[in-house]
This record gives sequence, C-alpha cells and structure tokens, in this order.
Amino acid sequence: QFPPCPPGGRGCTAYDVVVNSGFFQTLQADPLYLEFFLTVAIEGLSEKYGVELELTGWRVLRNRKFLGSLSAQNIRARPRPHIQELQG
Repeated sequence: QFPPCPPGGRGCTAYDVVVNSGFFQTLQADPLYLEFFLTVAIEGLSEKYGVELELTGWRVLRNRKFLGSLSAQNIRARPRPHIQELQG
C-alpha cells in the first residue's frame, strides 16, 4: 500500500506493510474492514516516522508482493497474560 506519486515524474516514497496472508484474506472479504485497517496502518506510519501521508489513494499491489527488496522480519512473541481471580 502506498500513496500515489506526484505528477511530473517526480519520485515518491513507498511503504510496504507486511500482513499475515490469512488475515489479509479476511481484510479482502470486507472492504470497510480493509479501509479501517489501512487507515490505522497509515496513521501508525505517520506517527512512527514523523511523516505526513495521504489517507486516500492507497493501492493493494496485485502483481507484485512488494516494492524494492524484502528484508527479514522479526515476529515478537509476547508472553500471554495470566488469568487471575480478583476478590470482590
């Protein structure tokens, strides 16, 4: 997903968002859910990198899985919360 490049042949920056393929199928089945997810992802990128991104004009790549080179991804394994009974 990426914002459209400006007219006139000027360059632009593209951001690849890595998503689990099963979750992506769920997103594709519901256009409203897909748009919500992409809005959250774009806002997250904006906050994290301090850039202003357009919330419209994004594209899901059809014939390419990514732009440029794909780097290794690390998945953090978070400990599951312990269930506790509270008094009262």
